[in-house]
Amino acid sequence: MTQRTARQWIINGVLIVITLSFLGVSIAPLIGGLFAPPTQQAANSNQNTSEQERIKIQIEGFEAVLKSDPKNQTALIGLVNLRNQLGKTKETIEPLQTLADSFPDTPEYRMTLAKTYLELKDPKNAAAEYRKILTTKPGYIPALQSVVGLELNDKRPEAAIGLLQDTLKTAETANKIQANTVDTGSVRWILGEVYRQQNRLDDSIATYDQMIKENAKDFRPYVGKAQLKQVQGKEDEAKKLFDKGLELAPAEFKDEVKRLASLSPQKQPFTSPAQSPSTAPETKKP
Repeated sequence: MTQRTARQWIINGVLIVITLSFLGVSIAPLIGGLFAPPTQQAANSNQNTSEQERIKIQIEGFEAVLKSDPKNQTALIGLVNLRNQLGKTKETIEPLQTLADSFPDTPEYRMTLAKTYLELKDPKNAAAEYRKILTTKPGYIPALQSVVGLELNDKRPEAAIGLLQDTLKTAETANKIQANTVDTGSVRWILGEVYRQQNRLDDSIATYDQMIKENAKDFRPYVGKAQLKQVQGKEDEAKKLFDKGLELAPAEFKDEVKRLASLSPQKQPFTSPAQSPSTAPETKKP
């Protein structure tokens, strides 16, 4: 695997996970609590006949409930879980679609539907589901990150950049309609990371500068800019920026900032979002 390919895999494949963790917003409790994780499907071959029969009877029970109440949330979730246990991933699409359409205020359902399409190697439909979320929740970071990742995987960086820029252009209006709809700092951070992945370092630095202008207490742009200054051989500037980032970083991110500051310049250009403070908890403006 080439260094460039490795970098692309990291930013495209891990971006959403890291974003969720640094935002302090995780869909894992919901999905983990409601839906059988894919790893459980590996045990299906070891299920004995009686266990499979028990699951099939339960499925029939949920299907009977849905005939009279097609939007029954408990039955739909149960159906997804049981079909997953039998390894019938494709058959979870229909109940997930119903959940997503019936409960639009719970975007995790549509996120799970999109993820299932990805497991079925259908990125086109996955992207469509992510975009449906963004039509009503333009600042929903998990969906935004997912679309960006898919565009980058499809070698469409300009489409990814355009989506992020459009999100920023409409952020003011969206936030007037409903406060905190779009976290512009996090969207700009993602944009800066994409620019950096595309080796557009000046655009990346300009994006970090805009973040600092909007919120001087956000540690992320100082760290991102420090990494790029180090790459450019401007060690003194880089150190000052790292120090500022360390000063502002929440306690849980300070060790990571120190680690990034200790890396050699050769390792800084496309630092993995999995190894950097991609999206920190929202910081309050002074």
